[in-house]
Amino acid sequence: MRTKHFLLVLFAVIGTSLLLILLGPAGQQNDSIKSIVSQTHEQLRNLKNNLREASEQHPEMDPKYLALLGFSHSLYNGTRSNFSVVTYVLAGEVASTILYAQNIAAKLPSEQLLIYDLGLSETDLHALQAFCNSTRCTVITYDVSSLPSYITDENMHAFRPIIIHDALSRARTILFTENSVRLRAAGKELAEIRVKTENGSGVMGWTTQQAVTSRTHPKMFDYFDTDADNFLFLPMVSLDFVLFVSTPLVNDQVMLPWVRCMLTPECLHPIGAQSGGCKYNKKPQYRYSGCHAYDTSAFNIILGLTFGFDESKYSTHEDSATLYSVETLEQATRILENRRKNITDTSEHPFTEE
Repeated sequence: MRTKHFLLVLFAVIGTSLLLILLGPAGQQNDSIKSIVSQTHEQLRNLKNNLREASEQHPEMDPKYLALLGFSHSLYNGTRSNFSVVTYVLAGEVASTILYAQNIAAKLPSEQLLIYDLGLSETDLHALQAFCNSTRCTVITYDVSSLPSYITDENMHAFRPIIIHDALSRARTILFTENSVRLRAAGKELAEIRVKTENGSGVMGWTTQQAVTSRTHPKMFDYFDTDADNFLFLPMVSLDFVLFVSTPLVNDQVMLPWVRCMLTPECLHPIGAQSGGCKYNKKPQYRYSGCHAYDTSAFNIILGLTFGFDESKYSTHEDSATLYSVETLEQATRILENRRKNITDTSEHPFTEE
């Protein structure tokens, strides 16, 4: 608005000056024209400086949210465990989460499971609690009503870093996964990865076949004051299955800027960003595909900046299929329905039970 007002005033001054020149004595015209040109150049320089200063001033989130989320102090006063498996459940996802809880209980029977309830109906909550009724499984009804309304948007997933931050106050190390994940391997394989993460950077995920730039709106790079060219050949890390360790580096240089971005609409959702319409057939493949990955995009920018664009410090290219598989909500719903009807379907699960 200030720029628009300035331009209107500038054009009015120029127009008035030209009119006075045309109506004034001829001897004064050359001096007047020189004066107008000089003043116009000065005003344009000021406008350029104002625009540059505005672009350098990033919108900032309301600082009250950091206090609400416990960045100045821990909101959790209970006993902190060494390791927890963490997931979340949205409305309509109870079938997938029930099977998830059963899978974790079978594969990691000695580990703590935290399930963050982000909007289940009372009926679905009771159904989930019936399958999560041991001392090793806890359903946490997480209140997001004090946060911006878009936090629970299923496309943006802005809630993921928020619940990861909360989980890290409850456990030193966490394995965060989507509730669609089904572990294939037993605890030994995961334990090896956990040790590697705890002795390394404190973050470990699995890379995808996409470059960070192909799934990130260009304006998000501007928010982080970095050039998109730095990420052209940096592979995107999926948030389906990631280990986090609560260390000063992870808390201050990964979690804090990540949550800040989630609570700043101009960072999370740049103008023109959308989650659909991906076109991966563009050449070269690192070009922006047209669809933005929101929280995952911000996560990958932060990882790149924090670890010097060296993905080997926070991710692996190993095939994740030996460790876990993904089961759709439709598959999970059908499996539970078959169980209620006592129907055995040998193709129910894409993972083995050994």
